[in-house]
Amino acid sequence: KPKTNAAFLYALIHVMLHEAPRGKLDMQFLTRHTSSPYLVGAHGFYLREPATGQPIIASALEAKEKHICLETGADGEVLAEGSLEGETAFSKLAAHMKPYSPEWAERICDVPAARIRRIANEYLDHARIGETIEIDGVTLPYRPVAVSLGKTVNNGWGGYECCWARTLLAA
Repeated sequence: KPKTNAAFLYALIHVMLHEAPRGKLDMQFLTRHTSSPYLVGAHGFYLREPATGQPIIASALEAKEKHICLETGADGEVLAEGSLEGETAFSKLAAHMKPYSPEWAERICDVPAARIRRIANEYLDHARIGETIEIDGVTLPYRPVAVSLGKTVNNGWGGYECCWARTLLAA
């Protein structure tokens, strides 16, 4: 259905985060090149080392850990300090995307839940996690999958959500 693209894309993400084995995701990329391992405090901001102000990185993406740290807001205001518990940004993302199941999306976009699951798993299968390609003497991850959005999707209602979901799928 027109203007239901975001629901479809959110359901793809749900399948990848909640139904597919973690080994099908590029966990190395998520750990090294995204904020996925950063610990997030109770106020929704990164937990930071008191001495350096650097975000605290969890040893595992699913970790819930306590650290002596600071949680500072957007303007540097200290919101909490001491022995604080945080959970990874990856865990927060997974929790946020949990309600967006293929069954939820099916009611909105009229794409059957089974088809959404099939497409999500095909995307993961064709992402070829672990494979590389050499271009001009540089070895890069080989990811021959993409979501391409057209002008009508980008310019209308739900355009931000579609672009966000497309970018997240690429990661």
